[in-house]
Amino acid sequence: MPARAWTGYRRFCPLARGLDVIGERWTLVIVQELLKQPYRYGALLDRLPGISTSVLADRLRRLEQAGVVARTPGPVGAGVVYTLTDRGRELQEALSALRRWGVGFLADPTADGSARQDFDVTYVQGIEAVTDGQFQFVVDGRPTTLHFAAGQLRQEPGAAPGAELIVRTDSVFLDRWAAGEADWDAGRASGEVVTEGPAAAWPRWLAVTGYLLQVLTAPDHDPATEEDSHG
Repeated sequence: MPARAWTGYRRFCPLARGLDVIGERWTLVIVQELLKQPYRYGALLDRLPGISTSVLADRLRRLEQAGVVARTPGPVGAGVVYTLTDRGRELQEALSALRRWGVGFLADPTADGSARQDFDVTYVQGIEAVTDGQFQFVVDGRPTTLHFAAGQLRQEPGAAPGAELIVRTDSVFLDRWAAGEADWDAGRASGEVVTEGPAAAWPRWLAVTGYLLQVLTAPDHDPATEEDSHG
């Protein structure tokens, strides 16, 4: 036998072996993007600000070798697209559970001991058209402040004086949202998400939190048709 049967955790354990395949940085985020739809390499790179082209290429190669991702022909002239195999799509349930576990950290920027959190939302189509602003996000009565500027979102604990929009909800709705069982507009319609502020601020909230997929300045833009997409 080879001196080293596998790399990674080197444990004869299904959890460890699974993490050997999908546990590296960026790998699960790539899988989550491909659960939404197939992507060409360049489009996938655009959806993952902060990843280097070499890291993306390496992760896709490893996932392809493991039978999680496949390259398939795209439309004529569009090259290949990366898509999940049946084995890759089996990760949907695990990722849903992980999102539900992580949503509490999204609601509380200090839960991991940090003073604040900084997020890059430059992957959102049309985000360059969104002007700087400040929002307040309240979960179970606990407020946090969201500052948006130039494609970057900063979250800090506490209320946001002068916020253009206050969004209130509870952990029950967030749990359903994280699992993909509800979106933000459905939450507003049901009363599980309550907003205070002008109606025009709602699509801006969706944009700066990473869930607006249409260009805000498009001539036929209609906020009622926005699509949510879990980050």
